Amino acid sequence: MLSICSGRTGRVAWDLHGDGPGVPVLALHGVTDSAECWRPVLPWLADGRAVLAVDARGHGRSDLPAEPFTIAALAADAAAAVRDAVGRPVVVVGHSMGGLVAQELALTAPELVAAVVLEEPAWNRAREVDDAGVPRWLRGTLRSFVGRTQAELEERSQRENPGWPADEHGPWTSSKRQVDQGLADVPHDWAGRVWSEAVGQIGVPVTLLTGEPARGAIVDAQHVERAHELLGPLLTHVPLIGVGHNVRREGRAMFVAAVRRVVSAADSAAG
Repeated sequence: MLSICSGRTGRVAWDLHGDGPGVPVLALHGVTDSAECWRPVLPWLADGRAVLAVDARGHGRSDLPAEPFTIAALAADAAAAVRDAVGRPVVVVGHSMGGLVAQELALTAPELVAAVVLEEPAWNRAREVDDAGVPRWLRGTLRSFVGRTQAELEERSQRENPGWPADEHGPWTSSKRQVDQGLADVPHDWAGRVWSEAVGQIGVPVTLLTGEPARGAIVDAQHVERAHELLGPLLTHVPLIGVGHNVRREGRAMFVAAVRRVVSAADSAAG
């Protein structure tokens, strides 16, 4: 069984799994998920290294402050957690919203980042938001979790995501029951940068994991082509066949293999 310790850095809660000399991994989840959603892949990621999984503000056990919910703020929270819990550079793995946070962290605290893995980053071309910048779908989605039991939400996850491994439904359900309903009541700013362009400013190796748009993936061929133009040899693109936006949940073996290649390279570079 993996060793685990939990802590808080300011308002932000985190879990530190595993141990060892390898370059640590920082895992950043998507909106309405939580650090717990990384548990199913931890046995493979925390092999000879620590994995730090952070609850974004308003998610999991982290508080939601009465201030704008921004990618810059989430990245600052993540940087503080890395300094507090790990104290050395990490391989940052970010899914969807977490992919944007990973980019912002690499740009604003490059001394903390050895490599970046972007799992279907939220490079939406036309994000629909209200006057406060809140994604229009968010309020209704949050309300759909209210008053639902663990069993009811697990049944929903199994129904809506029949291709996921069985161990993914419990963490997904727990995260939905924990997410702060006030998340839709504070201003949001997801557009502090043009993220598909800002990726070109990252100075460490970037691995981009994408699914198929026909299956719900949000990173398209134009995004990938532009990333190649901007990053050149720093970019490794791994297109996963038969999966959509939830790459690691729908193609776990391919996801794990890709991330392990990144951490192996980071270990070698660290000497």
